[in-house]
Order: sequence, then structure tokens, then C-alpha cells
Amino acid sequence: MHLLRAGTGLAGLTLAVGMLAHPAAAAEPDPGVPGLTAAEQRLLAEDPSVDVAADGTLFAVDEWHPPAEETEPDDAEEAGPRVAEALADAALADTFTLHSRPGAARTIYLDFDGGSLLGSNSWLLQGLTSLLFGGWSMDASPFFSDSEQAVIREVWARVAEDFSPWDVDVTTQEPPIGALWRSSAGDPTYGTRVAFTNDSSVQAQLCNGGCGGIAWIGTFDAITLGETRSPAWVFPNALGNKAKHLAEAASHEAGHTLGLAHDGTGGSGYYAGSALWGPLMGSPYSSAVTQWSKGDYPGGNNHEDDLAVMAAHGLPPRADEAGSTPATAAALTTLPDGRGVISSPTDSDWYALTDCTGTLSAAASPAAIGPNLDLVLELRDASGGLIAADAPATSRTPTGTLSGMGAALSVPLAGGPYYLAVSGGGSGAGGSSAWSGGGYDGYGSVGTYQLLMSGCAGGTGAPVPPPTEVPLDPADGDIPEVAGAAASRPGAPRAPAVRKGARGGQVTVRVAWEAPVTSGGAITGYVVKALRLDARGRVVARRRTAVPPGAAAGTELVLPRKGRWAVRVKARNDLGWGPLSPRSAAARAR
Repeated sequence: MHLLRAGTGLAGLTLAVGMLAHPAAAAEPDPGVPGLTAAEQRLLAEDPSVDVAADGTLFAVDEWHPPAEETEPDDAEEAGPRVAEALADAALADTFTLHSRPGAARTIYLDFDGGSLLGSNSWLLQGLTSLLFGGWSMDASPFFSDSEQAVIREVWARVAEDFSPWDVDVTTQEPPIGALWRSSAGDPTYGTRVAFTNDSSVQAQLCNGGCGGIAWIGTFDAITLGETRSPAWVFPNALGNKAKHLAEAASHEAGHTLGLAHDGTGGSGYYAGSALWGPLMGSPYSSAVTQWSKGDYPGGNNHEDDLAVMAAHGLPPRADEAGSTPATAAALTTLPDGRGVISSPTDSDWYALTDCTGTLSAAASPAAIGPNLDLVLELRDASGGLIAADAPATSRTPTGTLSGMGAALSVPLAGGPYYLAVSGGGSGAGGSSAWSGGGYDGYGSVGTYQLLMSGCAGGTGAPVPPPTEVPLDPADGDIPEVAGAAASRPGAPRAPAVRKGARGGQVTVRVAWEAPVTSGGAITGYVVKALRLDARGRVVARRRTAVPPGAAAGTELVLPRKGRWAVRVKARNDLGWGPLSPRSAAARAR
């Protein structure tokens, strides 16, 4: 489905803008600003990204600078089967009608197609000159391509996971009028809009063209006459148009509207974290696991309780699936598809097991895309005593593979009752804290899980979790296929051949390839990824084709500009995508 974007333009509000990774001297609070609380005065003094609007409200301007794109390694890994399944499930629904909690009274609306700010007249205080704003795009087409829709679905899945502990609907479908602001103290239906725009005039007027996002601070549950302190803005062009970056920016800006300040250190307004972990209110673009935080990392300068602050600004908790004692345990059959949520650092969901015969096999897996929950799985006896537990140490390899967030048990059992207990933990072995090693404690380990079990009554079957869980490459944009009838995925094709394109007309190169030696079944398609290289051979831009049919052996690739381009090719069969080929020699597009 290819949907049309709205027009371009802009409008005005007072906002919260957050800066990432830019240390700066703290400004003194303006003693002439009326109405600020002592806490607001401190925030204004200590965070250089925070400013005060003419109406006395605070906003934050985020000057994010994600790491420069690196040359893609030849052994880049593809998304695992659980990611493929999650994306396939999302693809069954229309990209612009996705909901994480349909019917919830609170809403976080991810707005990608632009529109009107007729109800947002306070943005005019920031100098906006139009009440229209354009949507997001990775190309010049007025329609959303399949690749763009794949990015939107991934952004939605990641943001939905970040807010899964609360009864709030993260959606890509525009809510009815009145659902995004609180009209009175008794109004239970409200939320926030997060607008993604390429509209350079909006970006230029709101933040002098240089920021990655802007949002009001603490306005989610404010009583207003309309969307007067909305939207929270995300500027994807400043974020490399990567799904992971866009999602982290969206959660960060929504966090501002829910009252959150920045997570930094003594030397930086934004803490970037490590390769393994980073805080959502910092600048966690290079981190595999991103979570809410209370600043307990080394050097943290903000120790506010993110979960408590957001709850105090209008996010109600989800109903708990199960208690944490033998008397309050639930049956596993009460979980739809075995899926539940750990909603707080102290939450533990217990499920009763009866009529066990032979060997209990149980597996708990976190969200396939952007998981926040690092799982601890325990088996307990009839009185609640611990029999066995699993919580592998979490790690990330240099190629980006993330492992250890799931947990599994295999224990000989007979009779019952027994209890499976699911909770969150830190990144160390057994769920312990591991801050000194670049890891994380269990505070932000909240989110969705799937618990599967066999060997006792009510089992649903429990495949052992894969040894590694690979987050979707946000630069890729590919949607892996769902498992089918092929025996295995295809192998990598040999390095393709590239020739410069014909003179005149569009900028092109011609690409030819051979089928993989190991096909694993009938080849159903190919994808060509083009890499523009600078004089030193570094990748400075990427493009990918649609999916040519399985019988294809070449294509003419239309490119956005001249220069030196190399390509890589991968094949697909009924089981899914194989690995990318080695890189071709470079050829000049013309």
C-alpha cells in the first residue's frame, strides 16, 4: 500500500527541546521569569538545552548527533527468525492503523504524514509562519514506499515496547479530535502527538535548523483548550532516517512531555551509554539495549525515577497478569499466545504448573524488536521455594549480535503444583547488575515477554530460544520473510559485476549477478544494495532496489547522484533472505 503525504509548512507552540552529546555551560535561571517552580528553575539553570517560552512554560531542544555511518562489514548479520515473525505480523496490518493497546484512554500518536496545526497556536510563539507541516520521506515521491513503510512499522514496534508497561496506545492512526488533549480534570482521554517531518522550514524556525527533536516538558496531562502544547517534533534527516534512531528520538521526546529531563554526566548533557546499554533520555544511538533509567550508571547526573515521573504525568499502569505468590499465581493459559508484560522493576509474574510428567521445558523471550526486558526465569516448588533459575549474562559482539536477554529451563518434574516465575534483571549472569562492565541493572528491565512451556498441563510448546537475538539493522530496511517450505535459506551470491550506466538521462549503473551455489530451494527474489564510496572507499550513502524476481540475473540501478558506487546482492527463497554477497568492484554512475 502506498499512501500520500500531506503538504508542507509549519505552525507554532512552546516546546521542550533536548540536546544529545553537547556539553555546555549551564545558564543561570532568569529571575524575571514568573511562575516557575524551584525544580523548574533548577532544570533551566542546569540543562543548556532547556529554555522557557513567552508563556512561562519550559521546552527542550535536542541536538542529537548519531555516530557517523560506517562501512558495512562483509559479514553483516541478518535479522533472526523472531524479528522476521514480528515484522511479518506487523505487515499484515495497514502501516497507518497500527495500535499497541486499542481502546486505551491514553494515546501516543506517531504522525508521519504531516498535516495541520490549527489547534496548536502557541507554536506561533516560536516563530512558525504556517499552520501546515510536511510529513516524512526518504525520497522525492509523494507516496510512502514499501521501504518507508517498513521503517515506520519498526519505529512503531520499538516505541510500543518502550511504553508497554503502561495502559497507553502507541498508534500510527490519527485519533479522533479531542483524544490528544485533556479538556478538564475529569477528562480521562488524552495523550501526545509525535510528528516526524522533513519540513526544513519547521526545523529552521524552531531550532535554527540544527536540532533532532523538540518537545514541551511535562505537558502530557496538562489541561488545555486544544493541542496547544503539541506536537513533540522529530526531524529524521538529522537522525540518518534510521528506524532505531527515529524510535529512540520519539520515545525521548514523548518522555519530555511526560515530565522527564535528560540523562547526562558531569561532562555531557546526554549520556551515550556503551555498546550494550544506553538510557532513552540520553543519546543511546550506538547502544543495543535502550531503557528508561534513574541515573544509576557511572557518573550519572540525573537520578529521577523515570517510571514514577511518567506515571505521575498521566500514564496509568497496565493490569498485572499474575501475582508473585503461590496464592496469586495465574494459569499460563490466561496469557494470549503466552504473551505478558513486566510492568515495574519489582513485578514478578507467577504461573501455576500441574500434572507434570517427564521433563518441563520452558522458554521466555523478550520483544523481538527493540527489547527492553532482560528476562529472569525461575521454577519454584509448592511453597514458593526456588528449584532452578536461568538468566544468562547479556552481551553484544563487535558485529552487533545481542545475546542473553531470553531465558530457558529444562527440569525433570512430576505432579505439581509448581510455579514458573518471570521477572526482569540486569545484564550480569543471574540478572545481577554489571555497571562497571558497560552493562545495566534491573531498573529499566521492563517490557513484553512470551512464555512457552511443555511437560505440564496447559503447555503451549516451548522451542528453546535461539542462542543469539539479532536486532533489525536499522540501516537495512529489509523485511525478512516468514518461514516456509524451503530446506534452508540461500547462500551468498558471488560478488556481482557492475558497469557504468549509459550516457545521458538518469544516473545509473548496470549490475549483473549469478544465483547462489547453495539455493536451499527455488530462488524467489533478489535485493541489490548500492553503496556510494568516497575517495578513501568509505560508504557515504546507501540505496536498495525493490525485489527483482527470482529469475533475474541483473538490473539497471537508478541512483540519486553520480560518483563511485559498489553493490552487494542477496537472494531469497521460501524460508527467507540469505546473506549479502561480497562487495563488487566500484563503478562510476553516469
